[in-house]
Amino acid sequence: MEMEKSFYVVTFKPAYLRLVRSRSESLADEADDAATQRMIVALTQGGFGQDIVDEERQAKERFLEYLFFSSDLDLPRTAEVFDEYFELEQATEFIDLDEEL
Repeated sequence: MEMEKSFYVVTFKPAYLRLVRSRSESLADEADDAATQRMIVALTQGGFGQDIVDEERQAKERFLEYLFFSSDLDLPRTAEVFDEYFELEQATEFIDLDEEL
């Protein structure tokens, strides 16, 4: 049984840039890089023993967890905090150009 993946586009808001700049000088370069940063994130949905009610909430919380491990920025892992610093849009279509037709 192949698991379904949901794909989302995460866009960084100016509030995130201000937060990163205020935290530390060493993170200032990261903030400059994130000025127009967008990421595509994928999340496996469903499967045996999984009952995910809100896929977007799960994507938001897992993204904040990823951010902590990748940049040591420890934000509460809640959808409300995510909405303050990022925007989430579900990708309507994902095309794997490496996949054979």
